Amino acid sequence: MRALIGTIAALAMAAGAHAARPDGPSCSIDPSKPKYYRLELTVPATFCMGSGGRSDPSCASFPKPGVQLHGLWPNYQAGYPSGTCGSACKGKGKDNGGGKFCAYPKPEGLYESKAWNAGKGYMAGLEKCLERHEWVKHGTCSPMKPADYFGWALEHTKTFADAVAPMLDRPVARSEFDAVIAKKLPKLDGAVHLKCKGKFVNSLYVSFEWGQQQPGAPMRTKGGANSYGNCGNEFIFPSKI
Repeated sequence: MRALIGTIAALAMAAGAHAARPDGPSCSIDPSKPKYYRLELTVPATFCMGSGGRSDPSCASFPKPGVQLHGLWPNYQAGYPSGTCGSACKGKGKDNGGGKFCAYPKPEGLYESKAWNAGKGYMAGLEKCLERHEWVKHGTCSPMKPADYFGWALEHTKTFADAVAPMLDRPVARSEFDAVIAKKLPKLDGAVHLKCKGKFVNSLYVSFEWGQQQPGAPMRTKGGANSYGNCGNEFIFPSKI
């Protein structure tokens, strides 16, 4: 019986089920489904220029990095699992005024960690505690602890922000963007996906292979080239609203 219990526990960890208190956030994912991670980044100025964006708490202060972390999403090849919250989140599932998520429980150990305090400036929506929402919905579906989960995601976000910084607030051709990625982020060349709202970049993402402790290698597109979605031949990474 003890051996059986140990086997079940090992399978749960391999599947990415995140241990949690009964009343706290948790997630269980199907061990039979092929999984990967999606690092989703946002362009805060584009968001804040959008409909209703200026009323969002996160749009009250600029400047911000040109690119910030929206979230790190454990995905299946079709759809993604979603974490849930027990009695600790009872009555707190909806936005708490102005899109705030500060009523959600604090991710355990996150705010005391060096990784968070070194990189939190690259997290979107700090003013509304977006990181708490992202942990409940997505982070709990990973095998990582909060500090490791956000530390990895924020470190990779910073590399994007640094690469994009010289291109802010001016038209950028696809060929120039490709060249910058190839030079500054060669491991991600051919794996970057962009989305736009009009002429402005709205978001970008990279998918990574599943790993037991953290995301693995980046997953390139089928054609082996960066994907530009609905973006034109030229686009802008804005930094101002």
